[in-house]
Amino acid sequence: MKQLLFTILLGLFLATSTFAQPGGPSKHERIEALNAEFLTKSLNLNKEEAQSFWPVYNNYRQEMNKLFRERHQARKTAKEQGNTSAVDGLNFETRMLETKKRYLTQFYQVLPKSKAEQVYPAEREFREHLINQLKERREKKD
Repeated sequence: MKQLLFTILLGLFLATSTFAQPGGPSKHERIEALNAEFLTKSLNLNKEEAQSFWPVYNNYRQEMNKLFRERHQARKTAKEQGNTSAVDGLNFETRMLETKKRYLTQFYQVLPKSKAEQVYPAEREFREHLINQLKERREKKD
């Protein structure tokens, strides 16, 4: 437990010191790092679990990002052509759900069931946290 806490604190220190440097990581890289820290803490991953989990999770994120990009491009093309179809949106939602189901099975293989079942809720919680921070920053600017 002490080692995990130390690892998280070290990660936070490195992340904050790196963010302050010019030419440091991009916004996307910073968000991904914060997501990794958030998931590690939320799932309470030990070293062995983390070593098994992250390769699977990274593959999952790559597939989901690919689907998001495809959906965005399809929406853009449909809008340009004046053609919008609910069926197209449902097809992407179905593919995303199938991907999540497939990866949940893989998460069960590398994590205890209780932790595997918390991956998607923890992701959602992180997104909500991020959205709330953006809203707060915008309100401060106004």
